[in-house]
Amino acid sequence: RLVCRIIDFKSEFTATHSSGVAAVGHSLATLVGFSRQECLMFQIAAYLHDLGKLAIPSEILEKRDRLTPVEWGVMRTHAYYTYQILHPIEVLNLVASWSSLHQERLDGSGYPFHVGGDDLPLGARLMAVADVFTGITENRPYRKGMTREDALGVLHGMAAKGELDARLISLMETHYDAINGARE
Repeated sequence: RLVCRIIDFKSEFTATHSSGVAAVGHSLATLVGFSRQECLMFQIAAYLHDLGKLAIPSEILEKRDRLTPVEWGVMRTHAYYTYQILHPIEVLNLVASWSSLHQERLDGSGYPFHVGGDDLPLGARLMAVADVFTGITENRPYRKGMTREDALGVLHGMAAKGELDARLISLMETHYDAINGARE
């Protein structure tokens, strides 16, 4: 949790993001039947999923305008840096997998490794849904978080394009109030 706070406080825009992802993801992990130990590992993975953002220049993290293509390229390296930091720690292999694959998409369009389909572990799919949901529903200094209807619209749209796991989005919709309450 200490490392999570260090990550989140690197940017005022995401001051509680990782803890929100952990709360949302833990709720989803419980609903899909993860064991108590797996839920704990998921929480750790969520706390660390943006660890690589510590390597991203503050000017990019704090930019209030749209990022340029070059800046997006730099921002996207954070998932790879998360992998590079966590992967060598053998006891954290599962955490490293779920954390570093949080930007991957089922259709293979994500990053940094373009893992998709059956090669994308359920924990990483959960992390992706939790990350997107938290990102679009939390307030940021430059915008208000999305309403239930708008957030579900975005999530269903991403599932329809084959990016996110539709079963997880369905669970999210069914248990929206409880999951969002955990995030808050």
